[in-house]
Amino acid sequence: MFYKLFRVTGIANQTIFHGGLVSTIEEPVTLKAIIINVSNYNNNSIEGWIETRRILQIPDDCLSTIDSTNTATYYRPTNKMFRIPIDEVIKPGSVFKIAINCGAALTNIDGSYEYEPTS
Repeated sequence: MFYKLFRVTGIANQTIFHGGLVSTIEEPVTLKAIIINVSNYNNNSIEGWIETRRILQIPDDCLSTIDSTNTATYYRPTNKMFRIPIDEVIKPGSVFKIAINCGAALTNIDGSYEYEPTS
């Protein structure tokens, strides 16, 4: 299993993409999962794309957060997702990209792509 780091800084009223996980002819990959954290909960959505096909859309409040400020007043349950199974073969020449789609309030995401070589 291999891991590639991603960090995406959200911008209000925009969808911002990470450069992604590239599958090449020399090194084709299977995306096993995404490990992810959000900076805070702002009713934004996390998206996953293979080229122009969206295969993932999850609200930020379903994910774990690193927000530990004393100003946060919401309850932090321990059952939030931090690893999202994908198990998708990425065709050579294609890219899987994670994105944050922000409304008026921004959210940042960080984590890693969990993948393995496709044989």
